[in-house]
Amino acid sequence: MVSEKKIESEMLPVRVKFSKKGNLMYISHLDLAKTMQRIMVRADIDIWYSEGFNPQPKIVFAVPLPVGVESDCELLDIRINTPMDLNEIKNRISKNFPDEMKVLDVYVPELKFKYLAYIDYTIKLNSPKITEQTANDVENLFKNECNVTKITKSGNEKVVNLCEFINSLKAEYSNGKIIISTVLCADGERYLNPELLIEAIKKNLNILISDTTDEYYSILRNKMLNSDLTEFK
Repeated sequence: MVSEKKIESEMLPVRVKFSKKGNLMYISHLDLAKTMQRIMVRADIDIWYSEGFNPQPKIVFAVPLPVGVESDCELLDIRINTPMDLNEIKNRISKNFPDEMKVLDVYVPELKFKYLAYIDYTIKLNSPKITEQTANDVENLFKNECNVTKITKSGNEKVVNLCEFINSLKAEYSNGKIIISTVLCADGERYLNPELLIEAIKKNLNILISDTTDEYYSILRNKMLNSDLTEFK
């Protein structure tokens, strides 16, 4: 649902919620940012540009989506110079989106991205080695201590205990697959890339390590959340 509000003051932020699936999960965050800039131009939305020698459009993403991950909850903030109805913004962007991206909502944000606390994910594991016991093994792996090497924002390597960054995790066996529902930290230095969970599963449970097509996994972002686990707006 699109908010009924209209942008009445100059340079008021507008938040765009969109999905990114299919083959588009393989494009990088940098390519996505460039794509969004072109889309705003084609949609004829008068967004605010930075000042200086090389002006850049004011486009800010909540949390960069890792390559290979699909999402139903990507958030993008823009600032517009010309008053415009939010439904009109949604329609213009939608007409210029590629097929595997969809505008889900356009609204005036309630909180800045720095207050985003968690992200809800669904991870699916596929392997002929999977049994009903594998679901228990996955849950037990992340109960107390599971150390991996994480690259910090400064580019340094740091050994961390993944369990400290997991708010909740449940694994279920279903038709030869493992479905993991998990809520991971997403605030600043505590952001946890879900690929690190896959790395730990490969290392400790001996699955997803072959080159055959019958072993694979998928990751989907479902929701971005506040510290109280309500949906981030």
